[in-house]
Amino acid sequence: YQRRVRGKKRGRMEALAYLVKASNAKVMEEILLVSFKNRMKPLSDKEVKTVSGLLELDDKQSRQLLEAARHVVSEALYQSMSAEAIVEFLPKRLHKEEDKSNKLKGLIAKILVHYLPTWRAAAISSQVSLTRLEDIDWRIDVMNASEKISRMSVPTVIVQLKVQDAPINTTEVPPLRNVIFELDKGTIETMLEGLVKIRDQLKGIKTVSYTHLRAHETP
Repeated sequence: YQRRVRGKKRGRMEALAYLVKASNAKVMEEILLVSFKNRMKPLSDKEVKTVSGLLELDDKQSRQLLEAARHVVSEALYQSMSAEAIVEFLPKRLHKEEDKSNKLKGLIAKILVHYLPTWRAAAISSQVSLTRLEDIDWRIDVMNASEKISRMSVPTVIVQLKVQDAPINTTEVPPLRNVIFELDKGTIETMLEGLVKIRDQLKGIKTVSYTHLRAHETP
């Protein structure tokens, strides 16, 4: 049964042979980028017609190509494939001429390997999440001049957080931004008390392994 399933998938991927019609590597790259962007949602007529125009295919052929490319992109992404593994994963022949077939498979693998780190980061960031803390820095500040005498010579802490917002585009990783604020001694003590309580509560929660979570994901 597994061999039949694998055979069906490889048969579906044979539509990648249409990429031989690409006028240059940039066109092939654009098609693979479209496939990544639409890997988790139905293909729209717009994407299909875009590919039809790029490769002079009919809409049925373009849809088959995008489905095949989407499958390869997903497998390469979630299995962290190397260029050699991608070539091995592709159908044995994508062109009747062996040299052209090998060249096409090599170019597909090269493009995928180039984009995999960016795509992996985008895929992780596209999961439902809030703004994430990436880094923290701080310094002690003593104000020597102020409109209020009570604030003069009172040390405070200037805190700078580097945060990353939740993504709004599955193909891009949001840039980091800085959040800067000031804390006095009383505020810091209150915050630390809260963090200690959070730490103690987290210690009491049983850790669930990543492998365990993956085993219970809905396919």
